[in-house]
Amino acid sequence: MNKHYMWIIGSLVLLLVAINAQAFYFSIQLHNGNEMKTAQYWEDGDKISFYTRSGTVSVPRAMIKNITKVDGSLESETVYSTPELLGIMDEEPEEELFSPQDETGVSAERTEEFIADLRDRLNIINSNIENLGRNRELFIRQREGYEQDRQRAQDRIAEAKKESLLSAADRAERIQLENAKTSDTEAKMARVDEQLRNNARLIDAQNKMKARVEKELADLTR
Repeated sequence: MNKHYMWIIGSLVLLLVAINAQAFYFSIQLHNGNEMKTAQYWEDGDKISFYTRSGTVSVPRAMIKNITKVDGSLESETVYSTPELLGIMDEEPEEELFSPQDETGVSAERTEEFIADLRDRLNIINSNIENLGRNRELFIRQREGYEQDRQRAQDRIAEAKKESLLSAADRAERIQLENAKTSDTEAKMARVDEQLRNNARLIDAQNKMKARVEKELADLTR
């Protein structure tokens, strides 16, 4: 083999090993004390964005206190974060986010801290809803593309069945190939359908949380 190509292949192997051996992540601390951990983030206008298993999440830059590179590994997880930070919940909790009075009373300063925290949560929830909406549009476009691929494969099967110049063996081989493509496409469609169902569940959870936070804010600021 040409030494030049061997050098290129060797370089690619070393690059892949280096990528797979990444042993660090980023800790994103917010001004309200919450923290996120992610293997990768990027700047997106006035927000910092990163991937989760359900799509992209963005946090307003103004809410971020510091981003630190940390030695270590997040194992197989894409991102770690506190539930209170992202507000993604399967069920709406029954307890109130904040009760303005307890046995000893709550100072005005403490109330303002809760109000600020609720506003931070609301900003993040709105950002989550926006990103989940974009993810939904992406999933829909992917599914439409797969539907077109499946239809083209079915059209080619119909053409092969009518093609008089093909031998029986060639016709069977072509139909088998297109059926395999159809099965692969349908498997991709099933995965997208699952992503859409999960996306809808998350949007519903975010909207419920948003309503609760808005109610708490209204109760504290009226």
